[in-house]
Amino acid sequence: MGQAASAGAGIFEAAGSIVQGIGTSNADKYQAAEQEQAAQYGDLKAVQTNAALTRNLNQTLGNIDAVRAAARTDPTSPTGAAVRNTVEATGTENKNIQVDSIMAQAEQDRANAAYLRSASSTALLSGTIGAFGDLLKGFSGMPGLSSGS
Repeated sequence: MGQAASAGAGIFEAAGSIVQGIGTSNADKYQAAEQEQAAQYGDLKAVQTNAALTRNLNQTLGNIDAVRAAARTDPTSPTGAAVRNTVEATGTENKNIQVDSIMAQAEQDRANAAYLRSASSTALLSGTIGAFGDLLKGFSGMPGLSSGS
């Protein structure tokens, strides 16, 4: 009876290892899906930020041109062109910094999702290997299978 109980316990331990591996795998898959969704939102935010900052920069440059025209300054003035070019360069640089930062976060979210998908597979494998070990342990005490028989 003790040997049968040991084998039965091994079966239950094996089932527990498999269920634990499946649970961990499902949790990792869920977190991976969340990370992938965050990356998609990041992509959208980057596009929207780029569009908004481009629009704002164009408005600012238009205002500079309008003020210069109202003041009847020479449109080919090197000083006026230098001011406009500096504003444009600064605005473009700020836009690129913000968009690049958002895109970098989206790429990090994608990398996290890939890691979690890999961890999910590892959890399933670990559960299966653990189950096999539990079965061997449970059956090791049975007659004809132990080293003493």
